[in-house]
Amino acid sequence: MTPYLPLYVIRSDGKLEVLTKSRKKELNAPSDDQLNKKPDVKGNADYFKEVEVGDAKEVEWRRKLGGMLIREVGGQEENAGGNYILAALPENYRLYDRVTVKSGGSETADAYLYGHPQGRKKRYRSPGDFFPHLLWLATDEHGDTENCSCKFCAPDDIQVFEKPDKVRPPEPVKKEQSPVKRDNAPPKPPATGNKPMVVVPSRSNSQDANASATRAPSKPPSSGAAIPPAIARQAASQQLVPTQLAPAKCFEQDQDAQYNKYIFRPGELVWFNRGNAWGLSIILKRTLTRDVHNNDRARYLVQPISHPFHNPPTKIIESEDGLRPWLAWSPPLPTHHGLATAGLTYSNIDWKSVCSGRYGQGDAEVDGSIFAAKAVDDSFTLFDQLANNTVTTGERIYNGIYLGGEKIWTGEPVRLRKDSGQDIMVVRSIVERLKPGSTSTASASVFLIGDVYRFGTSQLQPGLEPPDNRHLPLRLRQDLEYRNRATIQTRRTVSFWKIIQAQTAVSITDVKGRWYESSTLLPVLKGTLEYSKELQLGKVDDVGGYLNARGDCNCSAHGSAAVPYRMGTRVVERLEAFGKSIP
Repeated sequence: MTPYLPLYVIRSDGKLEVLTKSRKKELNAPSDDQLNKKPDVKGNADYFKEVEVGDAKEVEWRRKLGGMLIREVGGQEENAGGNYILAALPENYRLYDRVTVKSGGSETADAYLYGHPQGRKKRYRSPGDFFPHLLWLATDEHGDTENCSCKFCAPDDIQVFEKPDKVRPPEPVKKEQSPVKRDNAPPKPPATGNKPMVVVPSRSNSQDANASATRAPSKPPSSGAAIPPAIARQAASQQLVPTQLAPAKCFEQDQDAQYNKYIFRPGELVWFNRGNAWGLSIILKRTLTRDVHNNDRARYLVQPISHPFHNPPTKIIESEDGLRPWLAWSPPLPTHHGLATAGLTYSNIDWKSVCSGRYGQGDAEVDGSIFAAKAVDDSFTLFDQLANNTVTTGERIYNGIYLGGEKIWTGEPVRLRKDSGQDIMVVRSIVERLKPGSTSTASASVFLIGDVYRFGTSQLQPGLEPPDNRHLPLRLRQDLEYRNRATIQTRRTVSFWKIIQAQTAVSITDVKGRWYESSTLLPVLKGTLEYSKELQLGKVDDVGGYLNARGDCNCSAHGSAAVPYRMGTRVVERLEAFGKSIP
């Protein structure tokens, strides 16, 4: 599927509150009575509810508006063949559904867009209904409402009534003609001004390179003397060229590359909800089921981990709310005080003595899971070998690695320790390098090769285009678009990932762990209610700030804080890392 490219409309006249004729403030939204869901005596209900950002209906509105807008101001030659979507509705414009429920159970919902500065009665019923106003916002640099042809700003006799998906193009002007000026009277600015307030993303570097070999630079569009150059470009092109992503090499890798599909992966160490407390387990299986709203819901089978003489039964987790990444929390101290001693590991503890009470009172199952999890965190397993070049370069290339409690594929981002600790790497290759003259993997070094990115945020301004992020993995792009939809509407800021290093190598000791989408994991960590409140304010934190790093739980076990992290123990098969903690 061709990705949709975001359009950023800079200006907005939307109002959250307006003054009534009696000079009283009222919300520019459905009234309290209209928001009341209570049915009447016959069981019928008629009410309004806000359509959430990211809802299918809200996305469809932005797709239609983006398509109409690019056809009107984007130029035909420059943007041919692209799919466009508004990054967000203009600031302070909100979409509401009017829901009608009959006593028999049938339900209909019609969308209305609120936000026009004339108040709640001036609402738009479709993308085509709103488009003339959007076009005015995007193109009229004077902000003169007399230039707007929408049904609320313009008198009835000059409104433009057209089908939503067919926007009338401007009349062509012959090249030899020149604009006619009236003596001593400058012409009134047209509805489409000469400085569009819309930022259209430019082509990626790879697209530009391919295009330059086959055609001359694009000429400004010649259709319509009032249509200006429609695209605001970056002042300077990026010097670093992102490495091209390779396609997924297996079904599971393809599933993990999709946005909002699964958070957790088979073979990973996770926290699970035991009912009265949280325990530690390994994910054995996962599948997708359908909820009551016919949406996909992830379901997991987990095996709790314990000491060698106790194997708890497997447990089915029906929702991702019942799981947490291993790095979401730090493991507690052992419940047996006698086990809180440096140098003790899962493999050298006398678990029979622990169970018999020689280490004092405590819960052997809990302590077994704590020490087993620390052992897993200290391990790594390479899998899915792609190349064996030990004779020539001394290297083996792999498609994935279990690093501590997590499963990582090539083609996806990981969190790094370097610099501020906020950078990520999009992994292109996983390499195991043997020491010269050695065939032993025990002394081999393991490192990741990829492009390093840094997260940035800037004010959305006319003429300034955020860096092109189309080369990023799908999960990164989708999460970024989700976050920008929230911040553009409320804070007028746009975020981006900027490449700072290309094709660099880092040791696995410099990797914190997997990168997770803030838009999918934060609701799990914070709870849906708290997350929704923050989202309405345009606050979307980086979920990486809520996670630990691989090796944190074992720092004290391996010496001073000066050398806190090590590569860990290489195990050939993933289940070997869990040892006797699982059946």
